[in-house]
Amino acid sequence: MAAVPSLHEPASHVLRRIVRAHPGRLSLTGGLVVVENALDLFYPLAAGFAIDAVLAGELRHAWLYVGLILVFWSVGAARRAIDTRVYSRIYAGLATEVITAQQRLGVERSAIHARATLSRQFVDFFEVEVPTLVTALAGIVGSAVMLLVLEPTVGAVAAVVLLVAVLASRPYLARSEFLAACLHARQEREAASIDTARPLRIARHFRITGGRRVALSDLEAKAYVGVGVVTAGLFALAFVHLAGESGTTAGHLYTVTSYLWTFAFGLDDLPQHLAQLGRLRELGTRIRPGLDADDDADED
Repeated sequence: MAAVPSLHEPASHVLRRIVRAHPGRLSLTGGLVVVENALDLFYPLAAGFAIDAVLAGELRHAWLYVGLILVFWSVGAARRAIDTRVYSRIYAGLATEVITAQQRLGVERSAIHARATLSRQFVDFFEVEVPTLVTALAGIVGSAVMLLVLEPTVGAVAAVVLLVAVLASRPYLARSEFLAACLHARQEREAASIDTARPLRIARHFRITGGRRVALSDLEAKAYVGVGVVTAGLFALAFVHLAGESGTTAGHLYTVTSYLWTFAFGLDDLPQHLAQLGRLRELGTRIRPGLDADDDADED
């Protein structure tokens, strides 16, 4: 476990290569992610105003909410359409690099196949993990800030929860990376195990692989339980606090509960993102040597 944090640099090297090779495309997709999350942050606030406007018979204010919905979904649709085109092209280039470089190094065919397939995780990091991680972080931090403005007591408790989550993220990431190393090592031997055509060895391979996936899943499940307990406590605090306030409107209640759900969903997503980051950091140690060899070949 002590050596796990040192695996960070190889994965960073691969990610930096992708960024340097495709700065324009990544800036476009990243910009759309930022716009989408900015719109999403004000979604509950606009909904609260719309609810109060409808109850007061002032429909013209509610139409602004309808317009926000249309803009939000339009930006989201554009991002998804562009993402597929951009990242399919990036993966084609990366997989070609990995396979070519590993062949030059004389790596076994089964390991090359596994590493080429696993390299997709680096592209998925930009296509899937970055948008969802940005959404989770924007949801956690943004909702905590909005709660501090709307209900300072509830917001302060949410801020403390966020601090605890940050402190717990480092040991969680280290454990995820260790378990990922066990899983990747077994995946690289999958083709060799199958080629033996020995049922007992094949069965043992998939039993061990399944066990390592279960270990990763159990780690996330434990975090999931913790988030559930925290979420229940936050909602209990909010309801007790709002019940004691005079003049609480339906729109305000909806807004506060929506930001609490956004905060909770963001916390719930963090373990999954940390686990994926752990897999990437470990995977970087496996395909980095091939990419380095390719760099040397280019220089020659």
